[in-house]
Amino acid sequence: MAQRDPEDMSANTLTQGMTDLSVQERPPFQQRGDRNPTGFLDLPLELRNEIYSYLFLYDGPIWTFRIWFTTAKRHIRRLTKENAPDCCGKNWGCSHYDARLRPLTGILRTCRQISEEALEILYTQNTFHVSLENSSRFLNFFTIGEKNLRRVRYLQLSAYTYYYAYCVAHPELQWELFRPAANEASQWRALLEGLRTLEFVMKVPTWGHHSGWSVWVAQLETVMGFIGEHVSEETDVTIDDNYSMYLCEAVDRCFKKPFRRVRTLEGDRYYYKTRYDPENITGPVASDEG
Repeated sequence: MAQRDPEDMSANTLTQGMTDLSVQERPPFQQRGDRNPTGFLDLPLELRNEIYSYLFLYDGPIWTFRIWFTTAKRHIRRLTKENAPDCCGKNWGCSHYDARLRPLTGILRTCRQISEEALEILYTQNTFHVSLENSSRFLNFFTIGEKNLRRVRYLQLSAYTYYYAYCVAHPELQWELFRPAANEASQWRALLEGLRTLEFVMKVPTWGHHSGWSVWVAQLETVMGFIGEHVSEETDVTIDDNYSMYLCEAVDRCFKKPFRRVRTLEGDRYYYKTRYDPENITGPVASDEG
């Protein structure tokens, strides 16, 4: 019988040994497949919050009234055709159904835990702008529910009568200019209790029947009085009332807790050159003259 070359034997032995070693070290295919894939909830909460922030945080305020918040039949038909996510299950009636949020709210219906985490970011980190007016369309914002209202930390309020934007009617016409906050007391309390900042811009009509201004202010007091009573002393409250006649006195009556009078960009856009100062509330600010 022919003898094998020792060099061939050693080479074969080495090759066989490496093959056996590699087989032993490599885990079976079934074993690799048995490992559960990493799911979204397996990610650290910090990373999930980064994702929620990317989806839902905005540099500017979220306006809580838009024409696309409406539940008019034509809009519901369109949203149905688009298969748009109904994030709150309220037939697209919730007020955070902003056009910017609409493509992203599907994640809110994934599961309860994800929804709670995402809503916490959406409501605690954004600034919400609410326009108070006589048609009560701002009540759409309250459809998010008291639990979400309590999450809101940054709020902007704007008192503005759309129909009589710059001119108030004769007081005997008895227009309803503002909806008393007491009508939705529980929702208002929920919204106010956890605020860190509250900016209130009061857009008093800049011309019209002077006898009607006191009516405008008196109706606004039905909102201001409730807010002034229930807002926390820890809330940083800033008010732009333009030092307007009648209005600044009403503000002082309603807000017994600390607040600061400020001049806001939104107020500047409304009042144009009819800004007033505390030294001369019946005349324009000097920098606006000429």
